Order: sequence, then structure tokens, then C-alpha cells
Amino acid sequence: MLISLIAGAAHAGELPPLPASVAGLTLPAAKPLARFDFQLVQVAQVLQVIYGEALRSPYVLAPEVLTDQRTVSFRYDATKGDLRTFLGAFLDTLGMQMQSRAGVDFVTLKPKPDEARADEEKEVTVYRPKYRNVAYLSTLLRPLFPRGLTLNRSVTAPEGVKVSNNPPAGTAAAMVDQSSDTLVFAGTPKEVAMLNKLLPQLDVPGGEVAVRAVAYEVATTKDEGSAFQLALNLLGGKLALSLGTAGVLPNAIRFKNNTIDAVFSALAEDSRFKVINSPNLRIRSGETGRLTVGQKVPVLGAVSYPQGSGQAVQSVEYQSSGVIFELRPTVKESSIDITVSQQISDFVKTTTGVNGSPTLNTREVTSSVSMADGEMILLGGLRMSKDTGTRSGMSFLPRFLDSTSRGMAESEILLVLQLNRI
Repeated sequence: MLISLIAGAAHAGELPPLPASVAGLTLPAAKPLARFDFQLVQVAQVLQVIYGEALRSPYVLAPEVLTDQRTVSFRYDATKGDLRTFLGAFLDTLGMQMQSRAGVDFVTLKPKPDEARADEEKEVTVYRPKYRNVAYLSTLLRPLFPRGLTLNRSVTAPEGVKVSNNPPAGTAAAMVDQSSDTLVFAGTPKEVAMLNKLLPQLDVPGGEVAVRAVAYEVATTKDEGSAFQLALNLLGGKLALSLGTAGVLPNAIRFKNNTIDAVFSALAEDSRFKVINSPNLRIRSGETGRLTVGQKVPVLGAVSYPQGSGQAVQSVEYQSSGVIFELRPTVKESSIDITVSQQISDFVKTTTGVNGSPTLNTREVTSSVSMADGEMILLGGLRMSKDTGTRSGMSFLPRFLDSTSRGMAESEILLVLQLNRI
């Protein structure tokens, strides 16, 4: 930063100043001329130097001017023009203005014409959604209308955790988006017209699907191969099939022009196919459907110390175990994308030092497929193996004389899905 301030007119080649007394007359001293040379100086510092060293008049700098981090460079010579005129033009190029009131100069930012006109011409529109919720519409509209929507709070939250009542002002809960059934927007007439044009295109019925599912647990041996291959052999001669591959081995069978009842009847003839569950679900596009066959096991949670009490309180949480399926469909114009998560879990005794809480053994697989309306698919690939052992003998005989037998029991979970657009 370089500031050069020179008072006077001692330029090379100029005439020397007249003496103070000529022909017996006393003349007033000549007012010194100013010259400034600023290099990479912040705006507020430039103004303070000019008002303090040259103009010497009362002034007020607005907070926005003091916090302006821009740097400027300019050179001024009083012989080339009036300083106040030059300063006014300089501030205008920076989007600032100088206004004199009662002999005091106020330097502030110039109001933007668009904002001033927008405040004067602002309109308010109210919209009550017909099909979609307000949070969905607000999420889509927020990038186009960053200001003016009633749900534009500091913290966005999923629909399931929004607060339904009005929290006290100034609290943390007041900063979170709230559930509402009305969308209110304030903006310019142009923005209101654009919003009214977009809302009918966004507020349309969301897609829904009816899901029929049958979950099988198939007991197999090493000689029989996988349950998926066994199901393929049973259904191959009875139904029209098309295979979908993932990786090296096929793990999906698509059914064309058949119903889930036909698949159920074909697999019911084999006793190795045991039906775990056969739910019927109706799921909205983008939502998650969940079905669980198992139990909820209490598990020790966090330890807390209530205020005023020295005794610790141990919380207990219940976690699901067993066979768990989660379905999340996304309905499109010509297809239905669905993400299927399959999980088999069970609790066993903990042997790692935390004996107060059981260990959760989990086997999980997630698949994402695209299906047509009315199409069925058979998904497999989730296996479970268990070692079985038995001991038999007479109670009065030594234990080493007992007969023992061991075996390996294998099972696989197969899921048949049929989707129909609603």
C-alpha cells in the first residue's frame, strides 16, 4: 500500500508564489493545492485521508463502507478540477453516494434500482397443494426463488422430523422448517407469474405401486446347488422366463405374462420352499416400505447421569432381527426402478468383553432393478449356513460312549416381487 499526499503547488516549471505584500497592500495567503496518489488502498482508508487532510469537513461513513474490502488506486491533482466533484464521481463508480445534510457528508451505498422497485412492487400469492406436500414443492422451488418462500428457514429437515406447532421465537426449533399445508410466496409480479406457471406442473399426482411379494426360505444341500438354480429348474418348464445377470452368475429371473399366484403354485409343489411371508404393500414413489419377520431384542444403550443424581441410568434400545426386507420404488414414465434390501440377522452371545449386550450377526444384500408395469422378478443370493450337532447315549454310560452326529444345514432366501402401477 502506497499513499502519497503533497500539499502546495511546488511543481517544476511553475512561477514562484507572489509575495505577501504588493504595493503596500496585504494579500491573504494562497490556499495550498492538494495532490493525492493512492496505490492499492481500501476505500474507507482513502475517504479518511481525503476528509482528514484535504476537505477537513465533518463526515459519516456507513458500516457497509467501512467493511468494504475492495482496494483502489487513483491519482488526483487539484489543478485539474474540484476535489468534491472528483470524489462524487469516484464514489459513484464504486456504487456509493455522498449526501450532505446540515454540513455533514454521509457516505453510504447506493440502493439498487431493482431492489428498491421490487420492494415497492412486491406481491403475495398463496397456494394450497392438491397432491404434493409443501416441503416437496419448497425443495424444488428454493433454487429458483431463494427469497420469499415461507419455509426458507436456516435449517432444513426431512418430512418425518419437522415440527408441527409454532416454536417460541429465538429458539433453535424456530430455525427448522415446519410442516404446513399452505405455501406463501412474496415477490415481484414477474416472480409471482413464474411461480403460478410452475406450480401446476410440479403439483401433480405422485406415482404409486402395489407390491405383491413372497419370501421363501429354501433348504438346500451341497449336492443340490443354490436355491436360485433349484427354482430355475422348477419354473423353467412351466413359465416363460428371461434371465438377468449380475456379475458372473445369474441372480435374477424375470417373468413375462404370468402372475405371482402361478409362481406360488409352481414352487408350492416342492417341500424345500418354505414361505416366510407374503405381504401386499402399497408404496408411494420415493417412499420406503419395510417388512420384518423376526423379533425385537433389547440391547443396552447409552449411560446417562440425571442432574442431581449420582446414580447412572442405562438406556435400553430394541433392535430388529430376523428376515428384513426394505423396498423403495421410484415410478417413472415408462418404468419402475426399485431398490430392494434383504437382511438376515440374529443375536448371539458377546465374547469380546462387552458381555452385557449381545452381538448382532448380519448378512445383507442390496439390489437395484428396473421393472415394467406388471412384471415379476425373482431375486436370490442371500445364503445362510449353520452347523448342526447331536449327541445320544445312555445316561449311566460314560460320555465317550455316546454317539454323535454333525451336519451342515444351508438355506437361502428368495424373494418374488410383482409391481403394478396404480
